Amino acid sequence: MEGNFQEELEKLKKENEALRNEMNKASDKKKRKQERTKKTLTWTWSMFAGASLKNSFNQWFTEFHTQERVSPNTSASLLTSLVKRFVRVRLLSVILLLFSIFPSLVSLYILIKQNELIKTQNLLVEGSRRSSYSYQLANLFNLIDNKGFKGSKERIVSLCSVLKPYSYLDSNGQTTVFYSPERTQLLLYLLESNMKNEELEGIFDNADFSYCDLRNVDFSDKHLVGINLSHSNLENCEFNLARLNYADLSYTNLKNIQFSNGFANNTSFNNANLENARITKTKLSGADFTDADTDGTNFSLSDISKTKGLQ
Repeated sequence: MEGNFQEELEKLKKENEALRNEMNKASDKKKRKQERTKKTLTWTWSMFAGASLKNSFNQWFTEFHTQERVSPNTSASLLTSLVKRFVRVRLLSVILLLFSIFPSLVSLYILIKQNELIKTQNLLVEGSRRSSYSYQLANLFNLIDNKGFKGSKERIVSLCSVLKPYSYLDSNGQTTVFYSPERTQLLLYLLESNMKNEELEGIFDNADFSYCDLRNVDFSDKHLVGINLSHSNLENCEFNLARLNYADLSYTNLKNIQFSNGFANNTSFNNANLENARITKTKLSGADFTDADTDGTNFSLSDISKTKGLQ
């Protein structure tokens, strides 16, 4: 009986010792937590106030509680430290603001780029849809090849009105242009066909061939009377001996063209770009050059009587 009592007593002692150790650990943990909190608050205050402001406060409060009056130097030092701290805090706020704005600017830049890519993609989709008219061109070409011009004029005129210009990437893969490649293809086909000049005039008087991309094409000795090529690109083209009477070349790019011994009477060059063009020995009577860019244009030996816009 006594042996059992001693064992119970030893057991209780061990349990008390374990509880005492747990309480000591909890107390130590609480003290460490309080110390960390105190250090954090002290560090935060030091970061906010700074050593100079902290010392100035201590000096001011010391004099305030130990002396009858606080010295002016101490007050001035405290005020100076406050101003410095205010400026530093404001500067820090500005820096933090800039850091917060930078990701927003990056996100905005990415969003703008994505919108541009989406816009380009939409333009390409639209261009792909419109280019589906190509099969109609093929059918028309077969019809002309098999039956000649007879009965094709109305189809050509109506097809030109359908083949509207659209935006697509230029051959460089970077620049977006606004033309109708299908109209361009149709016009080049007609000019290379065996159609008579009267038949071509009948088409040009009614069909719309504006917004064609005809860069570097040789139109020498071609019959283009009455054609509408407004807003087209004819840069670096040759028109030697060509006939362009009553044509509409307004808002057209005619940079660096070679036009000699031809005819362009009563033709509209309104707002056209004729930079560095050579238009020599050509009949231009009654042509309209209103607001055209003729910087560097050579009109030597050409008939420019009754023209508009040329001084």
